[in-house]
Amino acid sequence: MLCFTTGPATVIDPSYIEYLDQPPGMMEGVKAIRVSEDHRLFLQGEFGGFRIYSLVTHARAEVVPQSVRPISSTHFVSSVRFEFTPGSITEHEIAFRTPIFPFADVRATRYGLFLDSFEFRGAGPGTESFPCSLSFLLHYAENCPSIPLRIEYIGIAKSAKREAHDRLGKGHEKLQKLLAEQNRRPSRQTTSIVLYRPSPLEPPILPFADVIETIEATMIQYFKPHPLNVERLNFPQDSPALSAKIKGIGARKIITEVTAPKGAKLFSNSVGQAETHVIGVWLE
Repeated sequence: MLCFTTGPATVIDPSYIEYLDQPPGMMEGVKAIRVSEDHRLFLQGEFGGFRIYSLVTHARAEVVPQSVRPISSTHFVSSVRFEFTPGSITEHEIAFRTPIFPFADVRATRYGLFLDSFEFRGAGPGTESFPCSLSFLLHYAENCPSIPLRIEYIGIAKSAKREAHDRLGKGHEKLQKLLAEQNRRPSRQTTSIVLYRPSPLEPPILPFADVIETIEATMIQYFKPHPLNVERLNFPQDSPALSAKIKGIGARKIITEVTAPKGAKLFSNSVGQAETHVIGVWLE
């Protein structure tokens, strides 16, 4: 039996995929990147090694303007509206940690069709705005409801010389299709990218490229994100070459554990919501 795990998930907005091209390893402290006149992107944590990715759609946050107020030198609260299920909008009061220190005030502002961002006024002149994106919610919110993420596409960067951001940052067809559809038909849904950094097998009884391909195949077979995915939907029956490699090392069953981003749940048209999905596949 072969056992795989995706490991912890990292979430990023498609607009910022180019900024994942950072030196591999754990970043020291926090790196601030100016992306517009009134907005900085803060990077922290571990970079490099992202080889599996999912394109997900989820509810877009709408900030209720009159509800936004500071409650301490480090926190503020806001009511946020979500359409977690079609046609049903719910409102939630959420406490947030502030992304900048110090801050004198905070208010709702507009980046898109409706109020969907926070504008902070610091000690000096000028303001900074932060979209209330999925990554912002998962990183800064302290009591946010679990966010359902619908898996629309699963992909990999199989080559040792490429990572997920190399594929996604250069006109990725499936990502562009999702974004174009949301631009054509504006709604309360938006798209984010979920990234995974899998580890090689120890001992390396299967090459790492085949490990990545196997994890992808089991995920596609399980979540069945059709129509954007067209291959591996019936793994292992539709993947004789990959199946032969796995059976060649004596394995007849594959277990893959897929972890949702902390504070979210993964689902698809075929699979219900869960924080962790355990996939079992038998090879005949």
